[in-house]
Amino acid sequence: MGLGTLFFALVLGFFRIADRVQRGPLSIDERILMSLREPGDLAVGIGGEHFQGMVRDVTSLGSGTLTVLFTVGLLGYLLLTKRPAAALYVVIAVIGCWLLNDLLKDYFARARPTIVPHLMGASDPSFPSGHTMISATFYPTIAELFGRLIQRRRLRFYLLGLGVFVAALVGFTRIYLGVHYPSDVAAGLCLGFSWALLIGIVGRLLQRRGVVESRAEGEPLESPA
Repeated sequence: MGLGTLFFALVLGFFRIADRVQRGPLSIDERILMSLREPGDLAVGIGGEHFQGMVRDVTSLGSGTLTVLFTVGLLGYLLLTKRPAAALYVVIAVIGCWLLNDLLKDYFARARPTIVPHLMGASDPSFPSGHTMISATFYPTIAELFGRLIQRRRLRFYLLGLGVFVAALVGFTRIYLGVHYPSDVAAGLCLGFSWALLIGIVGRLLQRRGVVESRAEGEPLESPA
């Protein structure tokens, strides 16, 4: 499957989920949410308090605070190593994702799940999941960016797989905490990955034209002073 085909498949997946969500509640959403709670007490997630604490830690990887912190740190590195085009690439990916997510939340205005108690605070509209969508854009974008700085295919696949895994893990935490329906998370993954893929395709085109910097195998990541 080509990158263009994958992009359109992800976008189509989002629209199909959105169409189904607009037609009413999904029974599978409720079943999954219920399956992640203790049968005798829906206010307690499976795995107990210790596991809940771990889940809350992981979900913060998709928070606005950490995303801004990581983005600023990455931008500083790219600018110090004289890669301003790559820095702009990251800014467009992150800000574009945030704006798109905000617009979609306002448009769909889906209420948060009420079938189970929330295990952490959440108040804005539910569809699509913001934490998930941002993670699905940010971490694969970082993987793609640094993947273009190396030539060994195995390492590029590892970085990309790691980025996808982190995004999926953040998505799971949103469902576990009861603050999103699984369909919110699935939509966030589809749209976040598709946006990251689109940015990646554009980045590759710019790299071939010499606009976005690359480096040869064995060349240090740091640019000479």
